[in-house]
Amino acid sequence: MPIQPDTVLVVDDDLESLDLIAKQVLEPSGYQVTTFTDGTAALQRAAQLAPTLMIISLSLQGFSGKDLLTALRAQNFESPIIVIAPRGGETQALAAFRLGARDYLVRPLREAEIVNAVDRIIGEGRLKRERAQLEAQLKQANAELEGRVKELVTLSSVGKAVISLNDIGALFARLVDGAMQLTGAEMAWLALADEPGGQLILYAAKNVPGNPKLRGPWDDGLSSLVMQSGEALNITGAGMAQFRIAQIARSALVMPIKARDQAVGVLTVAHKSAKVFDNRLVTLLNAVADYASIAVVNVRLFQALEARARSLQQANEELRQAEKTRSLKTRQEVQQKVAGALREPIRQARTYMDVSMAEGYDKLTGRQRDNVKQIADKLALIEQLIEGITVTP
Repeated sequence: MPIQPDTVLVVDDDLESLDLIAKQVLEPSGYQVTTFTDGTAALQRAAQLAPTLMIISLSLQGFSGKDLLTALRAQNFESPIIVIAPRGGETQALAAFRLGARDYLVRPLREAEIVNAVDRIIGEGRLKRERAQLEAQLKQANAELEGRVKELVTLSSVGKAVISLNDIGALFARLVDGAMQLTGAEMAWLALADEPGGQLILYAAKNVPGNPKLRGPWDDGLSSLVMQSGEALNITGAGMAQFRIAQIARSALVMPIKARDQAVGVLTVAHKSAKVFDNRLVTLLNAVADYASIAVVNVRLFQALEARARSLQQANEELRQAEKTRSLKTRQEVQQKVAGALREPIRQARTYMDVSMAEGYDKLTGRQRDNVKQIADKLALIEQLIEGITVTP
């Protein structure tokens, strides 16, 4: 794009001065010059032309140069002004400075003085504009840098939430909140398939009209398409009219949540207006979706570990019960064997004692009879113990 030349508006009713300034000095130097001989006409055009510089003669007839300066100042005219004072009119020139003039020339005009004054004032203005432009660029760069820092902080907090939050509901809510912060969306939601290729279930939502029920079926018309394709969908305007999501939003960005390259859910951000999500926002939402993928994998791994732990605990309990049953059975078998081994000798001892008592009881002394009775009692006690062993569980 070609650089536009600086423009100079000259107001002087001295035609020789106009010719000198415009034709002989400024135009050959590359300036675009507009001339006026009347102060009123110059005032009417000054705001429209917005020149880089004005040169005004203080010796104008009728609407004087001082009047023109006063009127321009009243209109908050911002272009720098050089005044032309008559010979010996330095006092008038100094008065013009109070009305906004930046420099002055004294008649008779000299080419070198005109060039020096114009180049200096325009150069200062150019530097001022460049400085203002650089300041604006720096301000914009700082704002963009601040935005990038906020994005990094948000992504970092989302990442920390993925590895620190144990509450699944709170984790998914943090992911949705982070997606809204990063993309500037007005609403967002996260849905996961209850099984591969199954119904989508809403796990988290923020600012979604109607306050949909969490852990319930979800169908916005777009999520199922993204689940099938496995690709992000950025849609806005009339293209959304055929989908149910058009009831609540005019633009949406739907990002698949993947595990092992298989879509297991979607993370969606949306606007009520037809505001487009640019490529940078697509990249940011993809980063959040990656964190969501990690969260889903962690959740499923945790659930699998919990199920495995419950299974092992149940198996261990069954094993302990089996060992207990087996031990009891073994003990009962031993008891039966011991009782069986003792029962016959005791029976024989009882029979022998009964026979002995029947044949020679009368020959026994009183003390011997007492001893025999004690033996009989002991045998009876042993028989009771044996019977107790055989029935004890």
